Amino acid sequence: MAPKRSKSQNLLQDPHGMFAGMVVLLIEKGVQARRLQIWKQKLVQMGACIEDRLSKRVSHIFAATSDALLQKLDGERLARFEGKVLSYEWLEDSLRSGERASEDLYTVKVGLDGENGRDEPQPSISKKLKLSPNNSEEGSVESGGDSNAPTLVTKTATDQTVTNPRTSDSLNSNVKLVQTSMSYSPPDLNKNITEIFGKLINIYRALGDERRSFSYYKAIPVIEKLPFKIESIDQVKHLPAIGKSLQDHIQEISTTGKLSKLEHFETDEKVHTISLFGEVWGIGPATALRLYDKGCRTLDDLQKESLTHAQKIGLKYFDDIKQRIPRNEVQDMESLLKKAGEDVLPGVLIVCGGSFRRGKSSCGDMDIVITHPDGKSHRGFLQRYVKHLKDMKFLREDLIFSTHSEEGTDSGVDTYFGLCTYPGRELRHRIDLKVYPRDIYAFGLLAWTGNDVLNRRLRLVAESKGFRMDDTGLYPATQGSGGKRGAKGSASLKFDTEKDIFEFLGFPWLEPQQRNI
Repeated sequence: MAPKRSKSQNLLQDPHGMFAGMVVLLIEKGVQARRLQIWKQKLVQMGACIEDRLSKRVSHIFAATSDALLQKLDGERLARFEGKVLSYEWLEDSLRSGERASEDLYTVKVGLDGENGRDEPQPSISKKLKLSPNNSEEGSVESGGDSNAPTLVTKTATDQTVTNPRTSDSLNSNVKLVQTSMSYSPPDLNKNITEIFGKLINIYRALGDERRSFSYYKAIPVIEKLPFKIESIDQVKHLPAIGKSLQDHIQEISTTGKLSKLEHFETDEKVHTISLFGEVWGIGPATALRLYDKGCRTLDDLQKESLTHAQKIGLKYFDDIKQRIPRNEVQDMESLLKKAGEDVLPGVLIVCGGSFRRGKSSCGDMDIVITHPDGKSHRGFLQRYVKHLKDMKFLREDLIFSTHSEEGTDSGVDTYFGLCTYPGRELRHRIDLKVYPRDIYAFGLLAWTGNDVLNRRLRLVAESKGFRMDDTGLYPATQGSGGKRGAKGSASLKFDTEKDIFEFLGFPWLEPQQRNI
């Protein structure tokens, strides 16, 4: 007898899709209705059947938490269930990567013999504990029976275990984890690999090879959230976004601690030169390559070339721009900017984002995010503000100046990139001013606070839910040709605060100082 089809299965179904053969039961408690509807559609479109009750046909149960699971199904029925009970994050990660993720990493563990009759679910492998360096008593690292599989022990009432798939000996190769309100961070047990991949992203980007750059970009978050240290290529063969070439890289790094490809790039004159030119503000990969092909090898060589105004400014103040700005000086300049803003437009909101907002002790530049609470007075503000700051001798050289708020184009965002000086000095610092309409300000603040790793993860999560996210909003993604991802839609969802965006995406809330991940 064929499984009973739910109403959502009137959609076009691919019998050979990624989820073909799966018969699923969705535990709806604790899941936003909009997200649940998206998941249902994706499951059905990709071959799964959805049941509305637990039966022998069900192969997979999805739940947000074990509490939600046990409120829907009693322990006796769960004990008899022979299928898989998974976190919804398995579904999200599978959709994002385009192939089924390993189910072993997403199992919702429910203890039926404990003191309270149930345990908490296994936490997401992307929500791990980051110990505070200023509070060593919060936790410690101890060695278990396997010296290569350390156990993270935290002083808390509830522990959970994620088993290393390298071995079935959970006593010697587990990683104890705990859900916590402390700083978010993946386990990052394979930093030796992700740091090298990060360097290759920048190198290929400088060379203009976006395809290769993006392959490493996709692989890093997959590797970062593994709850075990990679010691064999067999541990990564099943992972999404890790193809044969990357597997070979991982094998070499795991075995030797280095990667010959990176060592070659770091000693290659062409790569070194193009990367150097790419550090000049306004010079992108194509221009850097053109300059190299013309025979340029040093920054002095660029003086003779035909550069744009912005590139000439970037070259002239190259050494200034490379110097980091002490936090106390950024704080002084933020106060100056806020006071100047009040002089031009009372009530204007001005926040210094970037590494300053994340609590860093120094900053490479200043990212200033601006709006006005009334939703309309921001229009035309930037022109008057820039003039005022120039009159004060704070802003010195212009790089980019574009305004859209009064015309309503480009989401109504006004932009100024330029150079500024600390009062009484001539040393140039990079500064970006971004003015957002109030209704998309939260997206601008989030994007310009960063860091890049967090922004990447949030975009990937948004994509897994059928959205495109940038600094101007969260847009339903259109369908491209051949089933590929298309462009973003024209209308963005509206959120008042950064926290609202995190909540909608189902991502754990992080205070700005917790976003250095």
